[in-house]
Amino acid sequence: MADVTWDEIRSLRTDFLNLQLTETANKLSERNCVELIGLLVKEGLLNVIYTTDGKDIITEQRLIREILDEIYANGGRINIVDLAQHLRIDLTYIESKVGDVCKEDPTLQFTLGQFISADYTNRLVEEINDMLVERGLIAFSELIRQFDLPTEYLNSIVTNRIIGSALNGIKYESGTLYTENYVRLQQNILIGYLQGALLPVRINEMIKTTRVNENLTQGLVVNLIRENRINGNLIGTTKENSIFYPKVYTDAQAKYIETFFSQNGYIEYSLVRNLGVTDPEGQTKLVLKDRREILYLISGCIDLPKFLPQLEMNIEQGLVSNEYVDLTTLIPNSFTENDIDKLFKSEASIKEVIKTSGGELLSNTFVIGKELQDKIDKKLDQICQEYAEKESAHCTPQMYAAVLQGNITLATLSPAAKVAAAAAAKKSTTSTGKRKGASKVAEDTNSNQETIPFVGKDEIKSQIRSINEELPDEIIDLLTDNLYSIKSRQYLDLFIQRVKESFIVKESEASGDTTRKNEMKNVQDSIKQIHGNICIFSRAIEQLVAENETGLAETLQRHLIRSLCSDVCDNIIREIDPSTSSKSGQLSIEERNKIIQKMSEPNRSYLSKVNESLNGKNVETTLTRLEDAANELLQLTLKRPNKKNEKDIALDIREKLKAKLTDEQDPAMILHLSVTLIFYAVHAGRFVHAPGKAVPALIKYLSKALPTNINQNLHEMQDYVIQQSTASNASASLSTEKIEFIKKLGLNAKENMSFASFATDTNQTQ
Repeated sequence: MADVTWDEIRSLRTDFLNLQLTETANKLSERNCVELIGLLVKEGLLNVIYTTDGKDIITEQRLIREILDEIYANGGRINIVDLAQHLRIDLTYIESKVGDVCKEDPTLQFTLGQFISADYTNRLVEEINDMLVERGLIAFSELIRQFDLPTEYLNSIVTNRIIGSALNGIKYESGTLYTENYVRLQQNILIGYLQGALLPVRINEMIKTTRVNENLTQGLVVNLIRENRINGNLIGTTKENSIFYPKVYTDAQAKYIETFFSQNGYIEYSLVRNLGVTDPEGQTKLVLKDRREILYLISGCIDLPKFLPQLEMNIEQGLVSNEYVDLTTLIPNSFTENDIDKLFKSEASIKEVIKTSGGELLSNTFVIGKELQDKIDKKLDQICQEYAEKESAHCTPQMYAAVLQGNITLATLSPAAKVAAAAAAKKSTTSTGKRKGASKVAEDTNSNQETIPFVGKDEIKSQIRSINEELPDEIIDLLTDNLYSIKSRQYLDLFIQRVKESFIVKESEASGDTTRKNEMKNVQDSIKQIHGNICIFSRAIEQLVAENETGLAETLQRHLIRSLCSDVCDNIIREIDPSTSSKSGQLSIEERNKIIQKMSEPNRSYLSKVNESLNGKNVETTLTRLEDAANELLQLTLKRPNKKNEKDIALDIREKLKAKLTDEQDPAMILHLSVTLIFYAVHAGRFVHAPGKAVPALIKYLSKALPTNINQNLHEMQDYVIQQSTASNASASLSTEKIEFIKKLGLNAKENMSFASFATDTNQTQ
């Protein structure tokens, strides 16, 4: 081939042309041609492709050539769908030849159904560069929309041919292409604007004013600050919340903070925040980092060497000139009680100054002078004296007995009840010894508890205000809360002292024997009453034993022995040995044993047996020994009640329980009292004296005699009480209707009653 000349090629071309122009002597018909081609195709000697109309055929090599021609004819880019329409070839044949076409021309790319040539890509790059030079920026989305090219392909062109070119200096950010000149222009605008700023500049407002590119602004400002081309700080991460603080502005803030602190000895964070500082505490610490002896509080900071002496001096002078000092007026306005508390904890010298000046600190807010304290104490002491004298003058023997036993409590009178109390004090007291006019308090299980009236907090406030009408209400409230408990205890002690002195005088004037007989009669009546109650309660225990409820019976026996039987024993001991009267409450077995061992015979023998039985669990044995001891030592005969007396005692117990249940609000006590009364109704007027822990067992026992719905209500309230006593289930709830139903059930309990109507009520409450 290397020896072939151009002349030979031209000669060969001429011969080939002449041959084509020569008319053939014989021609094949179209039908013969079709049959011939069909035979060649069938034999596998020829591969052809039919056009979509079936009129023409084309070989595979010719198809590849035709595809290449169409690509170049369309400017280097064509979609295979359009290509199939131009060539009138089925789309599947075009798709099958994509790889062969790309092999034929390696510069071609096939992307998402399009052939794209290298020439087209070069022209595209040139066109994009021209647009950038002309406009300075162009959005990537606009390129996609304008050129209608696949995103991946266009992205690779922009990345590799435009941005990747070191000659262009193109920047791509937030989906937009920028030229280097455009970016430099934006920088110059920002430098000029921010360098001339004296106050904080919001980035979004600056964008509106200068019309700089909002996508570039945040990054350009950060770079300019980093390169020290502008002086200041940028706070924020986006253009919407970013603020530029010029250095001249932050320097002025720092100078103001330092100057104010130096002049006043303190600075408030609220004041720093008003300067436009978003982190006042951090900024203050940064400005004052070189200073020492600074106490940082919650609302500000203080210079201890300058602020502390001034505060101490003001406190001393205030206590000298006034009866009180309001500390909030001596410290900055925004400082709170927590700031004062932290100041006092860190600087003990302030409390020492208050103590030296005779003052008293109230709630870290006020300091009360000694003179005012003395006036208030004197006034309240006088009130305590007057009340003690007045109340002790009307004291009854029952009250005196309660004083000796320590069963005395304080009740506060409301203003409306004071008139009634004064009138009631002149009348005879009730049989229980309780004085009328005292406010109602929760009764203890001890029936000998006595209450005495005393002034309320409102009265104490009035007395304090009468001493100094200029005192703020807050000081009066704090003083009242502090003094009420102190003066109440003081009054109670004074009342007890006056009562004892009063009865000592009466005893010296009257016959000692008469007083002793009265006291003994009271004790004997108390013993008889408790003895009768024990007998009533023991009847229920006997019935439980007869019904083989041994576990429940044993629990009730132990409780009856340790409560009422122990009370009878204590009364006998106190009657024999008056020195034990000073010990309030129930004596323990050990305490009784020590007292009994010091007694002479036969007291020691009888009481030792009683004390021994109190540690057992047989009510009958204990009761018998108590009866023997009372008969031999006190000459008191304790008779077991007959049926008539039993009924009277049971009715009295029922009325007392109903009275207590009426005013009871505690769900546990409501359930306890109601179950006791239901037992009375179910079992022919018999009562049980049960501890709280025995209530579930009683409910289970009573369930055999109660309707199903009532049992369900009792069990629901039992579960509710148990959950309430558990800290983890303190949020448990039970409807008020169900609690009131249980209370109503107890209040209406009577012998041999029918529960049918209550079963109907139960259905309505569910």
